Amino acid sequence: MAEKLKKNKFADFFIGTPAYNNDKDYAAYASLSGPLNMFFLICLVLHTGYLILFSLNRILILQIFDLTAVILYATFVILLKYFKGSWFPCTLLTVGELFLHQICAVALFGLDPGFQYLMIPLMFLMVFITKRGKMIKFVRRAVMLISAVTFIFLVVYFNDYAPPYELPQMVTTTLLIVNCITSFLATAIYAGRVFLSIDTKRGQLDVSVDEKIARIERMQNQMIISFANIIEARDGSTGKHVLRTSEYVQALVFELQRRGNYHETLTHKYAKNTILSAPLHDIGKITVPDSILLKPGKLTDEEFNAIKNHTINGKKIIEGSMSTIENEDFLEVAKAVALYHHECWNGAGYPYGIKGFDIPLCARIMTIADVFDALAAKRVYKKAMPISEVFDIIRSERGKKFDPVVTDAFLGIQDQITAIAQSNAD
Repeated sequence: MAEKLKKNKFADFFIGTPAYNNDKDYAAYASLSGPLNMFFLICLVLHTGYLILFSLNRILILQIFDLTAVILYATFVILLKYFKGSWFPCTLLTVGELFLHQICAVALFGLDPGFQYLMIPLMFLMVFITKRGKMIKFVRRAVMLISAVTFIFLVVYFNDYAPPYELPQMVTTTLLIVNCITSFLATAIYAGRVFLSIDTKRGQLDVSVDEKIARIERMQNQMIISFANIIEARDGSTGKHVLRTSEYVQALVFELQRRGNYHETLTHKYAKNTILSAPLHDIGKITVPDSILLKPGKLTDEEFNAIKNHTINGKKIIEGSMSTIENEDFLEVAKAVALYHHECWNGAGYPYGIKGFDIPLCARIMTIADVFDALAAKRVYKKAMPISEVFDIIRSERGKKFDPVVTDAFLGIQDQITAIAQSNAD
């Protein structure tokens, strides 16, 4: 058992990633430190083999060169494996070491420098391309692979190999084969782990951002609904009015989309904003005095004008109190719903008496949902009307108070609307 643990620990040292990659303070560096660790270890093993080979052949200059390389890579491994925050100097040292290594190779082996050395920074640059998408990923990996193969191929086969040191033919051939294989493996493993780590990190970041955005949206929506419930309670209704009208709007929006009505306007974003805006349609009622809002009898002209102004005041409240919300499209729809949800298709509504397609679609949808609930629900000053009679009124107002297309869609989901009304009855 102890021997097995020892083997696992030994293997983990060579193929495991630095332990501190799981530390939240350094998690962002895992995409580079893990692959770098593997790269250093491969180079350490490779140059240790070279050192032994050149020692057996008693070539002093090459022994010095590879001894320096072994010390350098061993330092990198220890630095990266055990010291927090070492990823940045290790990255810089790696880039520098790659160039210094090639300079030494040119000096020692007589290799002619060429454009192939530009492949090294090109491979590093590919790592930092952050755009997503299948095509971008494919291009990134293709450039990385082509650069690596080009570098190795040109260095090995298209340089004048004229070393000033005489080596046995078998040693020369062995070096050539080992260098080709290990260079390709080192490059492939390093590049692969870099991309795998970075792609994983990007995926985790995308999920985290999406979750936070969804959480913020839920909090925002809950605040809007709570605010609307407080306002609606002033005229004797309960919070279920907000719930019902919101569900009517949602059901109607989905039905219009299913039918393909107003598809150019009713995009996914517009539909979502219309549903989210529904609870705010009567937000302007907060400016209407209780003596008018709760009056059971007929309103005077002056009182009715005060009621009419709740639409204009609602738009102003949304402009003033929600100006910090970054979603401008939502604000535009919310203001339109608050301002125009009492306008009529035939122009007999308020506050401006506009008609037809001059009324925003979101307001035309809100109008029919609001009127249906006002008739079907009970209030302190009136009884609830039977739902069948309410649908008859909705049908009779088609092309008058309501948009004909929206009316047809609404009447087409009578069972769904009825279920919403009954499950959320006061």
